[in-house]
Amino acid sequence: MRVVTHEDFLNYRFFSALEVMPGGGTAVFCLSQATKESNSYQTALWSSSLDGTVVQLIPGTEGVRSFCCMDADWIVFPALRSESDKEYVRRGGYLTVFLKKNLRTQEEMELFRVPLKGATARMVRPGLFLLSCIRDNARPNIEAMPEKARAEALEEWRLEEDFEVCDELPFLSDGRGFINKERRALYLYDTGKQELMELTERDFETSFSTVDPDGRYIVFSGVSYDRFYVRSHGIYRYDVETGRISTLLPPGSYQIMSLAVLGNDVVAAASPWNGEGPFPNHHLYTLPLAGGEMQLRHTHSCEDFGNKTCSDCRYGAGTTFCAADDGYLYYFTTCDTASYLNRWRPGQEPERLNDETLVPDSFAVRDGILLATGMAGGLQELFRIDGSGAHALSKVNSGALEDCVLSRPRKLQFRDKDGFLVSGFVMEPVGYDPTKMYPGILEIHGGPRAAFSGGFFHEMQFLAGKGYFVFFCNPRGSAGSGEAFADIRACRGTKDFADVMEWTDFVLAQYPAIDPNRLGVMGGSYGGYMTNWCITHTKRFRAAVSMRSISNIVGDYGATDYGVWGTPGVYGGTPWSHEELLRKQSPYTYAMNVTTPTLFLHSFEDYRCSLSGAMQMYSALQLRGVPTRMCLFRHSCHELSRSGAPRSRIRRLMEISTWIDRYLVEN
Repeated sequence: MRVVTHEDFLNYRFFSALEVMPGGGTAVFCLSQATKESNSYQTALWSSSLDGTVVQLIPGTEGVRSFCCMDADWIVFPALRSESDKEYVRRGGYLTVFLKKNLRTQEEMELFRVPLKGATARMVRPGLFLLSCIRDNARPNIEAMPEKARAEALEEWRLEEDFEVCDELPFLSDGRGFINKERRALYLYDTGKQELMELTERDFETSFSTVDPDGRYIVFSGVSYDRFYVRSHGIYRYDVETGRISTLLPPGSYQIMSLAVLGNDVVAAASPWNGEGPFPNHHLYTLPLAGGEMQLRHTHSCEDFGNKTCSDCRYGAGTTFCAADDGYLYYFTTCDTASYLNRWRPGQEPERLNDETLVPDSFAVRDGILLATGMAGGLQELFRIDGSGAHALSKVNSGALEDCVLSRPRKLQFRDKDGFLVSGFVMEPVGYDPTKMYPGILEIHGGPRAAFSGGFFHEMQFLAGKGYFVFFCNPRGSAGSGEAFADIRACRGTKDFADVMEWTDFVLAQYPAIDPNRLGVMGGSYGGYMTNWCITHTKRFRAAVSMRSISNIVGDYGATDYGVWGTPGVYGGTPWSHEELLRKQSPYTYAMNVTTPTLFLHSFEDYRCSLSGAMQMYSALQLRGVPTRMCLFRHSCHELSRSGAPRSRIRRLMEISTWIDRYLVEN
């Protein structure tokens, strides 16, 4: 038997895009796997029988990440087959070709093609598809030009790649880059008429969309803007028969997080919006399809809407909120350290469909069959959920770690000085001997409105395999414990810092084998902020790793994809209205206090947390004479540790390992 290594994640397969085929005989999903050689993720569609006896690759779907079902036999997905189509896209042309494939016979044929970039499809009714894509309003409509003019226009547009012109806010989006004049757009394609129609207007940014199960309506949310984006969106109904769009909810009052059509109502996960704070909890509202008032139907008072549990072993997206043909809404919540799949209808309390042993990521429901992807003590698998619990259907990850010794997270709880119950986990080093002394690492999650669970975490298994205690908790500010617990607005670095320090004291008392003189601290995003805060406010840690962090709130304002909207609500103001308050909450203000050797890890294309913050902290520590190192990653965004380029993920873990070994083991 062996321990988990830094490269073992290359053996993991990640689920996404789960669907149950009409008729209820087959599940189809996407599996992705990181490859070191290509420095990318290989994807393909797979199918599973509903008893799990047959789980197999769907031939010819290599490279496919999205699809929709037509009927019990046919699926539709985007793929380029001809070399001329591939070359056109490589030159910057906009083209998506949708193929249909029969799962029984493997027959494949082109269904339709559209002059859109990276479009995905959902079937509204037979012959009618709802398409989603990113539309660049600054780009000329090159595809409408004659062939010769099109070639010249493509070459001229490619010359613009060296420039970014901005006249809107936001102009950045993490994972997408510069987005000035870009909009998430909806289109309809009629295969009988071979006709493409714009559903949303040119300046409209779509946030969510859903299709009425009967194919009568398309409901979508979003907002039109020509300079300054606002986060309070409207809800709109498109009548498929008449082609008319009606406004069900004008923009300006609610932040919308999900939509579904349940009977004659729209169900929205929403929160009243006052223009501040990017991390509100969301509750269930109904809105009549015929028009009427938003009505609050269920409040998530002691839990958070959505799955907010952390993991570095997910890749791709799936369904997390939908109305099923049984008259129920299905959706996720987070409570304490668990993620739950719920079933709900107006007038009833939500019913939890899984226990804490399963951490579900996505689901599919049709014809009375409920499937979910998730973790049950290991890596992701496919599960069928019924009245007797969750039953694994797949074993696609069974061989990835079969020869590895794992450290199982042990859940612990304590009450902090203000009486709040704080939950966390301790992972013992592999081969733990209570008579020996071990170094320990405090991990701090991002968010902050997120939560650690008992789900599989590759990074932590790697560290436990190297002989470290790894301990982590959900301090105040985290998801899953109610609004009073989550509220750290305008006071970051106070209640949250106190909780992680008390948690550290609590763990050391539980485990005398942890050497208090060999402690490290690390975290990413908000966890990077808290790591910066720890090293500027305590000297108890011998080493630190600050990843994709925040350090200078004043200096970062306007330079990230969330700061203009998030800073006033999170930190209590802007640099002009509350400069001192922002500086008080900035770790950079206290950089001259640092004595802890610190490694900074950040991506060049991280537009969520500014690279300048890492550079400023690094420079300050260098000037102070503190041992410090900075490793910067190209071609990755804020999601480096979860979906970054595989070779960068490997290098990141090696940087962490080498740094903490130097100060917690070798010295």
